[in-house]
Amino acid sequence: MKQKRTQLFVIIDPESTHQVALVKALLIAKLGNCHIHAFMCVYNELKDNPQASSRKGLKLHTLAEAEARLKELLEPCDTCDVPYTTEIVWNKRWYEMLLHSIAKSGCDLVIKSSIHHSKAKRFFSRTSDYTLMRYSPSPILFTHQSQEWRTDKILACIDLESEDQQHTRLNNVIIRNARAVAEIIGMDLCIASVYKNSIDETRFPIKVDTSGSIEEELARLYGVEPGNLYLRQGAAVETLVGICKETDPSILIIGSIARTGVRGKLIGNTAEKLLDAVDADVLTVN
Repeated sequence: MKQKRTQLFVIIDPESTHQVALVKALLIAKLGNCHIHAFMCVYNELKDNPQASSRKGLKLHTLAEAEARLKELLEPCDTCDVPYTTEIVWNKRWYEMLLHSIAKSGCDLVIKSSIHHSKAKRFFSRTSDYTLMRYSPSPILFTHQSQEWRTDKILACIDLESEDQQHTRLNNVIIRNARAVAEIIGMDLCIASVYKNSIDETRFPIKVDTSGSIEEELARLYGVEPGNLYLRQGAAVETLVGICKETDPSILIIGSIARTGVRGKLIGNTAEKLLDAVDADVLTVN
């Protein structure tokens, strides 16, 4: 049976001269059996383009320019024999069209470039990163770096303290995606879990063998070396940042749970806070 290609959905930034997401997608595609779908959303106001004779003419001209640019950007795919498709959309509310296209594509992984923002900018503006992180039906890799990854480690962050079924399901999705990415790229999987209070072993998904430590038993459960499991007590964000500095992963994988309203904005999301706090690329699953 022919192996199904991994579908990579790459967000092209029409205002950027250097397409970090596309560079990273091509790197992944060359390592695995991947197909790239390049998405670009463009829009121009007639009032900002006095040389245009009509709105229709401006739209056709802008789309033609976008198509030519996208063709040029994807030339490395032809050179490396990586299959790809393109999608160009004309719409002012680009992130809404993006979410619709992601859902329609049924892709395995979305790749988007991201830059570090200050806390104030993240708080007072609804950035596209947060919108996608909360509502994308597919995992998203936010990449800060266009070059090859510095290390061969992937760090998957799971919550072994929460009792609700939502976190249990999210843990399973995180591990499943972490294994898939690690296999495609050829990296070692590490797992981190942070707890606030004392460890209650009854909350863990296994019964602990009294002859071994909880770390050894959990490492056996998740199929990693005991030295690749990090079980720490402390505040989630600060502790995970510390583990990242210690392990220096190329990719950090963490779950994101959508929160709405004022309370959601004030409390925030661990994944959102880590996006600006670590140097690693951040892969979020919802």
